[in-house]
Amino acid sequence: MSVDLDRNRFGRTSYLVAVAIAVPLLGLTDALAPQPFAAIGFAVNLTVLGVAGGRALFGRAELSAVERAMLTVALPIGVLVLGTVAAGALRFHLDRRLWAGLVGLVAEAVVIGVMSRRGQPSEPHSPLRWRIALPSGGGIRWWAPLAAAGVVLVAAVALSVLTAARQTYPAFSSLSAIRVGRGQRLVQIELTSEETAPTRFLVAISLGTAQPDSIPVRLAPGVTWRRSVSVARSTGVTVVVYRGTGLPAPYREVHLAADGGG
Repeated sequence: MSVDLDRNRFGRTSYLVAVAIAVPLLGLTDALAPQPFAAIGFAVNLTVLGVAGGRALFGRAELSAVERAMLTVALPIGVLVLGTVAAGALRFHLDRRLWAGLVGLVAEAVVIGVMSRRGQPSEPHSPLRWRIALPSGGGIRWWAPLAAAGVVLVAAVALSVLTAARQTYPAFSSLSAIRVGRGQRLVQIELTSEETAPTRFLVAISLGTAQPDSIPVRLAPGVTWRRSVSVARSTGVTVVVYRGTGLPAPYREVHLAADGGG
């Protein structure tokens, strides 16, 4: 059995231009907008990445419906996995903005790739034919495993969202300090507040044996404070955070050991 798809949206310049304009706008929505608009922008860009990515890689080749469906799912997963590995290797801070930028950038690249392939031999103007091979006899249809996997995936996502929304967790704040830049002569410090109300902190930064530099900070829940400090690799760095104004015991502490190489 074969199905003719006479309406080739990827062959329309206006359609491709509209998608190319929409992708960065959806990326900004994902990075800056509140939920659920951010989730919608992220999901749409993932879909664009999967559909247009398969088209950019294989053109209008005669792939079966199952093969195209698997490509649509596998390409976004591959981008997310490889992006995570690359971000970890480059010591990037994994957050919402990074994912939005990564998915939006790759989605825009594959849309441009589709535009660049238009009119080439691999993009014939004849209607696309998808081969849908159905078994002649009885037994399980080809779509049964795919449908079962889709049901399991949807159920898992729904369960995750529902349980996460109902889950309670104690208030906390996270502190990180990493060496970045050429020669790792710059230390990037981040303090993220997940307290239940606006909270005052005192951040004490010590370079080697010098007296600490104390910085008062007031953060609302969900806000991140950042500071970059220039320091040689041969100098150790200690960052201590106190919560409140009474200077009790340290609330968070990070120490970067000196590196004899620089």
